[in-house]
Amino acid sequence: IVELISDITEQTNVLALNAAIQAASAGEAGRGFTVVAEEVQRLAERSGEATKQIGAIVRTIQTDTQDTVSAMEESTRGVVDGARLSDAAGQALAEIGKVSSELTALIETIAGATRQQSELATKVARKMQDILLVTGQTTAGTQKTATAIGELAGLATELKGSVAGFKVT
Repeated sequence: IVELISDITEQTNVLALNAAIQAASAGEAGRGFTVVAEEVQRLAERSGEATKQIGAIVRTIQTDTQDTVSAMEESTRGVVDGARLSDAAGQALAEIGKVSSELTALIETIAGATRQQSELATKVARKMQDILLVTGQTTAGTQKTATAIGELAGLATELKGSVAGFKVT
């Protein structure tokens, strides 16, 4: 478009020059036409300046558009990577929760058998109960973390769905 306007401006300049030549050849009778030719020349010059300004604006818009597209592509990659990491973390925490539950059951079995032993065995059983308590707290903390990561994975999936609507051209 800028090229087209530039071509029209150039043609207008040539037309103004030809009109000025014709007006000069017409002598006194072409004086009024000379004024018109000069106005056409000024208009062509203004059009040329406007074309340069439009070209600069178009180049700025193109640069900004390219920057925006690059930023959107980078954001999309970040969201996808984040979703993958969230999924992997959620799976790892689920496995930790499963292992923690199995460990809790095993500790309860050991604690029951240990109570039947001597005084030394009783001390060992008390220590195992302490471990059981800590494991229960760890399990609760792990479950809260797993829930939070599950919510984060849901948000990442939702964000991924929102970003998928953008079309990069």
